[in-house]
Amino acid sequence: MREMAVRLFAAELNSSNYELREGDEKSSVFVVTPLGAKVNRVLVMGVLAELDSRDAEGGRMHTAKVTDPTGDFRVSAGQYQETASRALESIAVPSYVAVVGKAKTYSPEEGTVYVSIRAEEVAQVTQEQRDFWIYETCSETSKRIGAMKAAHELSPPNTDSIVRMGSPRRLAEGAALAAVHYKNANLASYRGMVVEALRSIPGIEEATGEVAQRAEQPSQSHPEGSVEELTDVEERLLHIIGELDRSTRGAEWDDIVRSAKGTKLTDDQINRAIEGLLDKGMVYEPVLGRMKRI
Repeated sequence: MREMAVRLFAAELNSSNYELREGDEKSSVFVVTPLGAKVNRVLVMGVLAELDSRDAEGGRMHTAKVTDPTGDFRVSAGQYQETASRALESIAVPSYVAVVGKAKTYSPEEGTVYVSIRAEEVAQVTQEQRDFWIYETCSETSKRIGAMKAAHELSPPNTDSIVRMGSPRRLAEGAALAAVHYKNANLASYRGMVVEALRSIPGIEEATGEVAQRAEQPSQSHPEGSVEELTDVEERLLHIIGELDRSTRGAEWDDIVRSAKGTKLTDDQINRAIEGLLDKGMVYEPVLGRMKRI
C-alpha cells in the first residue's frame, strides 16, 4: 500500500527535522512536522518557478523549485522517476503544477536539516485547481493546529488524551510525537500562515475567518461522542471495510480499492472518502496497508 499523500504548505514542511521509521528496515519512513503531520507522501501545488536539468551518473537529473503562498518546495526527479522527469521536461517555467512524491530529510552539514520531495508524478494544473488546493490545505493545517493546541495543554502529551479533547486519532498520534520533539511550536505563527494563504485566493475573504476560527478553537470541532454526518461515498466505503474485515487485523487496502471500484468509484473518490472517515474517527489503520472500523 502506498501512503496517502498529505496536503501541507512549504513553510510547515521546511520547518521539519524529525524523521521516524515505524517497524523494521522495510517499513515506511515518515517526516513528522512541527504540527504533527506524519508525512511519507505529499501532494503539493504551486508555481514551477525554477527548473535545473543536468546529466548525472545513470541519466538526467531534474531539480525544481515549486512555490506556494508560504515558501518553496525543493523537488527532484531522476532516472528512477521517469514519469515525473518526462513531465518536468515538458512543462514551461513558470506554470502551475501539482507534485506527488516522497518527503525526505537530508543533512548537508551537522546541525542543518532540509526536507525535499522526490517526485513520483508531476502535472500541469490551472490556477483554479491550485487555489482549491490552497483552501483544502488551509483546512487540513487548521485541524493539525487544533490537535497541537490540545497537545500543548497536556503534560505529558499522549494520543488518547488528545483524542478525548476532540481530535481524530490519526492527528492525535502525530501531535503527541511533535509536541515532545519540537517542544512549544509557535502555533500563532502557523495560524497567521493559514490566514495569509487564504488571502492569496481571489474572492476568499468570507471564508478566511471560518477556517482561522477552526484553528483557534479546535477542541470544539469534534467533541467526544459526537457523530458527523457521512457522505454517500463514505457510507459505501465504511460498509465495504466492514464486509472485508474478517480478522482482527482489518481489511486489506487492495481489497477495499478493488471492491470500491466495482461500485464505480474512482481513485480520487476512494482516497477522499477514506480521509474523511479517518478524520471523523470512523476507521483506523491497525497496521500499514489495512483499515478497520472503530
